[in-house]
Amino acid sequence: MKKIWIIHNSLHGNSEQISRKIAEDLKNSYDVSLDSIKNINPEDIAKDDPYGLIVGVRILAFRSDNEIRSFISNLDKVTNKPISKVAYFSTHALGWKKFFIKGMKKTLEKAECVEEICPEFLEVKMKGAEGPAVEGADAKIGEFISTLKNFIN
Repeated sequence: MKKIWIIHNSLHGNSEQISRKIAEDLKNSYDVSLDSIKNINPEDIAKDDPYGLIVGVRILAFRSDNEIRSFISNLDKVTNKPISKVAYFSTHALGWKKFFIKGMKKTLEKAECVEEICPEFLEVKMKGAEGPAVEGADAKIGEFISTLKNFIN
């Protein structure tokens, strides 16, 4: 069974909640591990030699979370074999602008440990910093999970 890691750096639980939904939907087809970057280090992921990585990104101060971007950079330093499939999603409480996620995309594109990035990503708007997600988010998450399944296979 292919190993998939899902990581997040959730502050109010929004990215964690979406990560859990994704993990629940993928667990019957893949060996899924999920954790906060506060609880693990890049070596934990590297030693598992994962086939896939899904990254939950908070948008803070109009940009991708620096901590998770730094985590990916450090993962790049300790990974011996590229991760075949990498995808990401974001949570935010702002009017969406595509440049919010630009930093995360650049981080993944520069990482030698990333073989292929999913061409589509998910952005989920929250009603406020502490959530919940706006109406219609569940359908978007479901569509993203379907995209992930096709991308991973």
